[in-house]
Amino acid sequence: MEHSAQTQRAQAPCTRRGRRRISEAMLAARDELTTPVPAEPGKRDMLNMLKSLRGVLPVSRGAASTLIIMVEKTSPDAWTALETPFIYAHNTTLMSWTGLSRSTLQRHIRELADARLLVPQDGRNGQRGRRWQTEEGQTQVGFNLASLRYRWPDLLALSAEQRRLRQRVSFLRDNIASLNDTVRAQAETLGLEPILEQAAAIMRSRLRTAQVKPLEDLYREMLALSAALTEQLAAPDLRPDHAPVENDAFSTLYPVEMRPMGPQNGALYTDTKNIQSSKKVDHVAADGGDRIEHMRREGQGSELNRSSVYDRTALRGFKGTATFYLEICTSLRDLCSTGRPSAEQLIDAAEYLSGQVGVSCHAWSQACVVLGRLQAAVAVIVMASRLERGAVIRFRDAYFRSLIERGARNTLFLDRSLYALRDHRTREVGMLAEAGVSLSVVSVQSPKTRAAWI
Repeated sequence: MEHSAQTQRAQAPCTRRGRRRISEAMLAARDELTTPVPAEPGKRDMLNMLKSLRGVLPVSRGAASTLIIMVEKTSPDAWTALETPFIYAHNTTLMSWTGLSRSTLQRHIRELADARLLVPQDGRNGQRGRRWQTEEGQTQVGFNLASLRYRWPDLLALSAEQRRLRQRVSFLRDNIASLNDTVRAQAETLGLEPILEQAAAIMRSRLRTAQVKPLEDLYREMLALSAALTEQLAAPDLRPDHAPVENDAFSTLYPVEMRPMGPQNGALYTDTKNIQSSKKVDHVAADGGDRIEHMRREGQGSELNRSSVYDRTALRGFKGTATFYLEICTSLRDLCSTGRPSAEQLIDAAEYLSGQVGVSCHAWSQACVVLGRLQAAVAVIVMASRLERGAVIRFRDAYFRSLIERGARNTLFLDRSLYALRDHRTREVGMLAEAGVSLSVVSVQSPKTRAAWI
């Protein structure tokens, strides 16, 4: 009876627990190891390639992570020409490396073996069991990673394809952003709020996808909006009256101080400072009424010619040293190599700072074109200084673009913000001095050590 049971077990198919099922792909990968290898990449090159292709390999992301961990545990010398990368660890060690359960680890190994990314080499009984490094002349038990050398040309082709797709995605995103600027300007000119909302929805969808096909659809939608707005702008305006509509009811119900303030009215009730290029005071006697009338008529004629070059810039003639900008913005100090950077060094540091505070590269390029590199850098410094002092700016890139638009309309006053930051810095230094903190810790700009004006 005992003999018959052994005979039945011998004749039964091999379905014992722990025995590996060999597939055709695994047999092909095993036979492939006897042929010359097409390439012999090093361990660092193989790791960088696998990490860059983690989501596009013909296996799941979990299996790819398991393979990366196995490659990391090999020796760099094992990837040389005359050596073979091999893993001798048994299941318990692999589970401790990866943090996976036994069933998940077995599933990952199965995926990698079917994809011909490794070759499992089992013991004489065909079971996985405990793997160890055997003596010379015996069969090695573990996982042979030399199959990755045969997959290297395929990995290179896959990497080139992914690089091309990333370039295509970047190209589509940049074109959509460029069209969005045009569509926003045209829609604001025509007063079409629904078009602005559609463009904003397309920009949000653009950031949520990294696939080429959805981005191409979004690009066509934005292109259609731009074409429709261009046609509306090109069409003749048949309205009889182009004069702006005044709200008479609002104007009569409320005093002048509460009416809407436009860019031509200036700021109301402001006590901020402003630098004038020149102020000439002409003393007039009390009985010089005729002279006053004569001066008033002359002033009306020369009012338009009194604008200075400083009135056409966002700084309005404000002169600040590099030390001043480093004092009001502490984040700028880590980006400057010296304590007294030049103007170009300060602008380069502000460009790096713009990325840290949430300003996109496209917005920085626009600011350099509209405001100039120096004023764009000052705008970034002002924005970073406000964030350091606890200001809440939710959409920082949109906030910076609004500064650019105000600069294009000549309604941006950076000098007022800089004066406020200077006064705030002075108060901070005074409070620290009262608290007994040494002024050497908090350096104050001195007229004798003042650097060149920027």
